[in-house]
Amino acid sequence: MIYHLQRLAFSLAIAFCCSLALTTPVNAETQASDENWEFGGAAYLWGAGVEGTDSAGDEIDVSFSDIVKDLDGGLMGIISARKGKWTLLADIIYLSINQETSSTANIIGVPEKVDVDVKLEGFVSTLLAAYRVQESDMTSLDLLVGARYFRVDVDLDVDVGASKTKASDSGDVLDGIIGAQVLLNLSENWYLSCYADVGTGDSKRTWQVWPGFGYRLEKVDVVAGYRHLEWESDDGDTIDDINFSGPMLGVKFRF
Repeated sequence: MIYHLQRLAFSLAIAFCCSLALTTPVNAETQASDENWEFGGAAYLWGAGVEGTDSAGDEIDVSFSDIVKDLDGGLMGIISARKGKWTLLADIIYLSINQETSSTANIIGVPEKVDVDVKLEGFVSTLLAAYRVQESDMTSLDLLVGARYFRVDVDLDVDVGASKTKASDSGDVLDGIIGAQVLLNLSENWYLSCYADVGTGDSKRTWQVWPGFGYRLEKVDVVAGYRHLEWESDDGDTIDDINFSGPMLGVKFRF
């Protein structure tokens, strides 16, 4: 029973970390000089819920509101650099999450209170290189290649009646990804965009799609959309499949 709780808690911890941390590339719609680097960044709020199945067959179903209430703190930053047709993107994210739950379990016919305290620290980094293969007044197309990496360290305290158990676990995932992003200008200020990628590595398969729209201001874009990201794994260790879906709202800035 304790092992089952540990494995499920670790699965949920990874889900919490990923749902807040996974990032989408920053567009650079303005024409960049071939000689000079142009820099930009972005900040997003992604209201993603988490669904999936762990290796024991238990369902993972975590709402965005549950994720927010368990968040202790975090640091997120995305930066991009563009020169000519090339864009380099980097994202570094740190999250600290604490989840406390209480329930009652039937131990040999005797009801016992079960308290579970999960503390985790998560580090996520995403590196991408994009090349603009087509650009006109109406549309642009970027092809991307890169990698996603995240690491989660989990401390678990389980109290069952008078019995106390402590455990620690950690895990990391590294996947190579390829993708594309299309942008369609509707007017001088309004535009539609769609980003998609697919990859593999430590995961059997991972893919993501994000349609959205944006409004350009002088130095800032306001963007909104809907994102879905999914991973599939066959390692039999922690998670068999997991996906993150929800609306997104954010700002992109240039400097």
